[in-house]
Amino acid sequence: MTEPQKPLPHVKPFVERKTSPPRKRGVDMRGMLSIATMLASLAAVTIALGGGLKLVLDIFGEGLENNLSEMPVKIAVLGFAFLFGWATGLISVRGFGNLIYPLIIKIYTWGCLVAVGFLYIKIIQKLYVHAYDGMRFGMYLAILLGGLFVLFFLHLLVEDHDLRPFAIPLLIISVIHLFVIVYHYVFAGDANGIFALGDFTVFILMIIISGLMLMHIGIFSPMRDAIGGLFSKERKPQNQSDGNGVS
Repeated sequence: MTEPQKPLPHVKPFVERKTSPPRKRGVDMRGMLSIATMLASLAAVTIALGGGLKLVLDIFGEGLENNLSEMPVKIAVLGFAFLFGWATGLISVRGFGNLIYPLIIKIYTWGCLVAVGFLYIKIIQKLYVHAYDGMRFGMYLAILLGGLFVLFFLHLLVEDHDLRPFAIPLLIISVIHLFVIVYHYVFAGDANGIFALGDFTVFILMIIISGLMLMHIGIFSPMRDAIGGLFSKERKPQNQSDGNGVS
């Protein structure tokens, strides 16, 4: 007698599973806003600095007396444009984490330092030949402080930015200014007290500012901390409960 054959094991039929196509990722809104705010800030800062250059040329030119009544309006317009660009750039860098714009800002900062240096040398030249009066001297101080104002605000846009290298060229120019003062009023024999007061006012102002930059004592730390606090997000750890739970 033949033994009954065992039934074959049941095998499930092979069914090919169709993999769904990968879903397309949505538009990176954060990246788009980062680029948009960067371009808006760059345009505003550039046009403000270009207008500032035109204003400086007018001040050093011969038409200052004719345009004196228009100067406050021009300064206010340029200041508003720069502050708008600065605030928009702050949102781009700190708010949306733009990594490209800080590199551009560093280039603009060095360019602003070069402009301030040439401006300081030009003012030394004007002081040496006594080609100024009280009104022009006030404008010289205003544009010099304005250039430093722009430099400091660009510095605040970039995190962990060091101002100490920027102080060295200004200190060198200040020492040159001191040599010019000594030569002018001692060796050249032009001992005029009023004009000497103007020279020493500019010299002491630049020495104080350059020295503070070089000492790096954190004058801008409160402002930098306040700016950082506006964009800091305190996130609670995921495994930590509100009470005394176990992590």
